[in-house]
Amino acid sequence: MGEQEHSAGRRAAAPTQIGKYELLGEIGRGACGVVFKGFDPFLQREVALKVALHGADPERARGRGFFAEARAAGLLQHPHIVALYDAGVEAELSYLVMEYVDGHTLQPLCRPAGPRAPLAQILDIAFKSAKALDYAHGRGVLHRDIKPSNIMLTRDGVPKLMDFSIAEITGRSAVPGEARGVLGSPLYMSPEQIRRERLGPASDLYSLGAVLFQLLAGVPPFQEPDIPRLFRAIRHTPAPRLCELKPELPVAVSEIIERLLLKDPAQRFQSGRELASTLSRLFDRLRVADRQVSRRESHDSLRRLRFFSAFSDEEIDEILGASQMVTYSPGEALIREGEIDTAFFIMALGRAEIRKRGKLLHLLDKGDCVGEIGFLSTHKRTATVIATTRVLALKVNASRLEQTTRDCQLRFYKVFAETLIYRLSIASARLSAQP
Repeated sequence: MGEQEHSAGRRAAAPTQIGKYELLGEIGRGACGVVFKGFDPFLQREVALKVALHGADPERARGRGFFAEARAAGLLQHPHIVALYDAGVEAELSYLVMEYVDGHTLQPLCRPAGPRAPLAQILDIAFKSAKALDYAHGRGVLHRDIKPSNIMLTRDGVPKLMDFSIAEITGRSAVPGEARGVLGSPLYMSPEQIRRERLGPASDLYSLGAVLFQLLAGVPPFQEPDIPRLFRAIRHTPAPRLCELKPELPVAVSEIIERLLLKDPAQRFQSGRELASTLSRLFDRLRVADRQVSRRESHDSLRRLRFFSAFSDEEIDEILGASQMVTYSPGEALIREGEIDTAFFIMALGRAEIRKRGKLLHLLDKGDCVGEIGFLSTHKRTATVIATTRVLALKVNASRLEQTTRDCQLRFYKVFAETLIYRLSIASARLSAQP
């Protein structure tokens, strides 16, 4: 558990220590608990401590509802679930000790005007959350409150489910004696959750689908102004189609979200494993499609260059397979003076300049080549080449070029030699023109 936005309300004087744990400051606040960043002096690690609010029902806080989270989370040890380390009562304070996650919840990525996460990242969040839910369901734990604020994202982008405070274990409420009511967060509750029916894994997957919908669209699937109308919409109104709201999304992504949000739980994915498997296949298809588009665009970029005018399409593909298409931002160096490398560059897009000891020697444009001497030898570079605009360049190394066919190599070196001779003749003419 990590840093979250503070909720409004009165705050009592914060303790500085609970048991052996030092409290370093409040980082979150919910309906029945305050979360502190803490430190375990014995294990020398940061932790998160969730402490029951003084205003909560003392019986519920001291052994029933508050420790329901401990009973549920204590069954789970998974890389995408926030780990529970300890639980206890200190004087009048009931507390849980959990893994501290340095990051934030998904809430900032779900706001209408906020930044949209890349599709690849959203699919990764979906895949890992589905795996975590499959693990929890396999151990008899239903989360029942999947929502953006209950999914943490580490600084490295790793999702972790948290807050099992209303979880259900093996078909019975995690809070003994609790009246069975509508539990959860309205925007993300499944139709059967609203109807107070018996829940299964498909209910948690519906809630995950609602979260993914919001990550992709910036709004939840249903946004009625009051709870009764919201609940009626969730029960009876088909969820909006993402492919209509966001036409740029792959249709397959929209279809997965639509299936997650179906009213009948029997028509949804039946397990996190099934969802994860579908997402994995989709991600592979999208990745292959991206590679094909990128390869086609690179091929077209080279075909338009004079250097490759005599090459066949098959030979250009061979060159691409043995080289790299590299993008450089303005100010980024393709070549640095004094370095040793054997790369030869062909400018497919953009502009760059050649400088020696800071002095401008020459400007490069689309179709120009640079680095011929380094390509032929292992001498230090005698000048620096810096992109002045966004540059797309083919980077060729002699050792990798040997992977191409003999005919392709002969054609490449023929054009390379012609280019080198032309460059040398221009340099010679400039020297001759100097007084």
